[in-house]
Amino acid sequence: MVRSIRHWCLATRVAEEEPNSRSRLLRPSKLGEKLFGENGWDPFLEDDATLWLIHWNLASAGTRAATWYWSFSQFQEYAFTKTTMVESLAKDVQSIGWSTVSLSTLKRDVDCFVQTYLPRKSEKVGIDDVIECPLTSLNILIQEPDSERLRFRVGPKETLPPAIFAYALIQFWNGTNSGKRTLEFREILRSQGSPGLVFKLDQETSLSYLDRLKEVTSGLLIFEDTPLVRRIVKLDSLLNDPMFLLEKYYGGE
Repeated sequence: MVRSIRHWCLATRVAEEEPNSRSRLLRPSKLGEKLFGENGWDPFLEDDATLWLIHWNLASAGTRAATWYWSFSQFQEYAFTKTTMVESLAKDVQSIGWSTVSLSTLKRDVDCFVQTYLPRKSEKVGIDDVIECPLTSLNILIQEPDSERLRFRVGPKETLPPAIFAYALIQFWNGTNSGKRTLEFREILRSQGSPGLVFKLDQETSLSYLDRLKEVTSGLLIFEDTPLVRRIVKLDSLLNDPMFLLEKYYGGE
């Protein structure tokens, strides 16, 4: 149990390893302290924005949860069964030479991934089985009626605030090429680790978030949408740290 808690705290990036402790000790990350520390923004996970932040940290580039990143950014299917997902993951794992990863490990990872996002069916279950991962409320993974097939819900995300999208966008930008002054729309929508893929947004929904960038970032990011270009323009290098967006959102400024 302790190892599991440690893993998920690191994977969701609300904790980090203490320097000079040989990776034995953990401390709250800056984000973890802001969210869950004394007088934290959302210590009881009551705001859907926090769940989207946790999802972003879990499934975006640099995560310790490799299956989560693969599922959102590299897995090509939008409708699938757990069996086909395991088969596809195993093929990709072999292609990069990770021959030591067993099939049973991949099956456990896929099972855990599905339980992270798929709500349980409404049946009589024991009290221990009632507890679900909070990320199931994001409704990003659904099960087709009377079928074992699962499907990513691509399109509008009613509970995803524009500020969280902008925060993710800046982190993605910094991770791909922070020196670039512009970022093309196609990269935001379809590049691995992009907000478009991690949040499973369609083109129209992504455009609606980009249209609000100037407002959300106080003019520091601008979306240029013309017949010739669709891109984001960065007007200030201070955007290397997007934490100010969360300060503004949770602080109600």
